[in-house]
Amino acid sequence: MDYMFELYEQVKDDMKFFIASDVRAKILISLISGSKNLADLRKEIHLSSSTILHGMNQLEQKNFIFRESGHYSLSQTGEVVANKLIDVMRSFYSLNLCEGLFLNHDISCIPPELFKDIGCLEKSVIVKSTSTNIMRPQEVLSEFLSKSKNFKQLTSVYNPSSIKIFLETLEKDGKVELIMTEGIIDKLVENVGKEKLEKWISNGKLQLMETDEDVKISLTTGDNFIALGLFSADGAYDLNISLISHGEEAISWGNRLFDHYFQKSTPVKVGALELHEKILAIEK
Repeated sequence: MDYMFELYEQVKDDMKFFIASDVRAKILISLISGSKNLADLRKEIHLSSSTILHGMNQLEQKNFIFRESGHYSLSQTGEVVANKLIDVMRSFYSLNLCEGLFLNHDISCIPPELFKDIGCLEKSVIVKSTSTNIMRPQEVLSEFLSKSKNFKQLTSVYNPSSIKIFLETLEKDGKVELIMTEGIIDKLVENVGKEKLEKWISNGKLQLMETDEDVKISLTTGDNFIALGLFSADGAYDLNISLISHGEEAISWGNRLFDHYFQKSTPVKVGALELHEKILAIEK
């Protein structure tokens, strides 16, 4: 940790150089799309020529931009800085957007490398229960599910309405991939039946994976959406709030999260369902 404090001391002035100036930040963001002259910049960032030129001189002294024949463009270093600046902006926007979902919830199941890419969730909406419709998050999820033909789900929560749609999808030759905890698989066997599950696993329509991790998350991805729900800090799944997005980057982010657990999970083969059935019989 001492190293991080030392690192901060070394770069804090560089960080302040951008944070303290809207002008410099906007010039960098503008030039990320290509070379521009002063008139182009003035039109795009809505600042006076003198203000822009002052910011340009400061950026030029840092070797972040080049000036040639009246046109300004990013240097190689400037391009790296501009992309990082945009990444930080997107991350803060996404964190502000998702504050209600993350705050007072268990986020330990999301790997650090995915939190670094939290900006991918910028085109998301947070769906909350209301006093007149406590099932609104589930209704929105069901609406998205009904418009998709293929699904992936990582969950330690049994959701009857989602399972119903998954079964309808399998009957219509869609494909479903599920990563579930042992208890949820037992519940699935009990409610759906071993024979049906065996049939879908055998013909490749259903890929059922078992995780031995206590995943405090419910993630669903479809052809054109991602849905994310979390457990409250007290250990109960929060039905009152979820994230929904149809943004391509958000879907990719969700698939990466699914793949993270897929690689650590065990395939449930047809014969293994016999074991789950016996466990259920003993418990009864």
